[in-house]
Amino acid sequence: MAMDKNIAICADGIHRSGLAIARALNETGNFTITFILSRNRFSDSVKRIIDFHSINRIDFTGVTVSDSAFPGRLVEIATRNNTDIILPVGSAAVLISKIKPELEKICMVLVEDYEKLLLFHDKSRTLSIAKDLDIPHPATWLPENSDEVEILADKIKYPAVIKARKGTAADGVWYAKDRSELIRLYQRATSKKNAGDGLIRDSSTPMIQEYVSGELHDVAAFCIDGEMKLGLTQKRLMTRPLSGGMGIVNVTTKHEQLLHYAEKIIDRVKWSGVMLMDFKIDDRNGEPKLLEVNPRFWGTTWLTIQAGYNYPYYLVQNTYGVKIDFPADYRVGLYCRWPMQELFTIFEKPVSVKVVLDRFGGFVSRFKLKNCIYQLL
Repeated sequence: MAMDKNIAICADGIHRSGLAIARALNETGNFTITFILSRNRFSDSVKRIIDFHSINRIDFTGVTVSDSAFPGRLVEIATRNNTDIILPVGSAAVLISKIKPELEKICMVLVEDYEKLLLFHDKSRTLSIAKDLDIPHPATWLPENSDEVEILADKIKYPAVIKARKGTAADGVWYAKDRSELIRLYQRATSKKNAGDGLIRDSSTPMIQEYVSGELHDVAAFCIDGEMKLGLTQKRLMTRPLSGGMGIVNVTTKHEQLLHYAEKIIDRVKWSGVMLMDFKIDDRNGEPKLLEVNPRFWGTTWLTIQAGYNYPYYLVQNTYGVKIDFPADYRVGLYCRWPMQELFTIFEKPVSVKVVLDRFGGFVSRFKLKNCIYQLL
């Protein structure tokens, strides 16, 4: 595809997915890439990382995505840079989806419409879709206040999970080992300090779920008008935090049942673009259970690309109506590690000398993995 387009990757801080997208598009030689970021105390370090990856330009909004001045600042920057496309990553995807009609007056915006995105950003609505489609998911309760939680606390099994209805990554997730801890953590989650802004993060009325023990698996999907054109499954071998979060050691797999569930969800909402669906394989019966759906690019996007599926490039091609030559398949058994992130988990609580030594031994032994790619962040 021969074109010279200005693509702005917009993020609230540095994101692994943003760097992966920039690298994938930069390597085609067809685009001028700009990172639009909020300025903070890490800005100089972020600039060095972006420069290292030979990204063309960087621009700072000076405010975070939750600031009321952000939309106007973004329009100003996009106009000044003659931006053709804005591609949001991380939490910025939520706000940019909401202001998409305004931004589309000056450029194209590669994120789904807000009402559709909200079906997945609000986890309670996601589970309603799963229930309608007979897709297994953890038992879930939606209490409206602390009084309802106190009644519920006597009826459920422990450990239990308290989860913000809106949130990203491991943000807004708490684990309760007994009744008293459930009530205490629910009150903490709903406090004014922790409840969030209501748009990107909202734990004012969090969900309570059964805790499912098992392996974490994902489906990374690329879709056009409700059809899953490509789907890749992966297994999270290690997360940060270790209790569950972003994948820092992952391997591509081929899990047909998860792909089937993904196709059902995509068809139901007629999704266009990308999404990542998180599942746990229940240790009790081997049944996959849908945890949530992330309606944006994911932290392991570089693994998806290196496995053979260049979703960022296909997304841009589809935007311009270019016929996409989809690959027949992807590499199964390809590992991806973030060693710096692994090192941080060595001292994650609970910790002891034995635990530290065991974790460090695992870190070293993973360098023996074959077919493995490495990332810095």
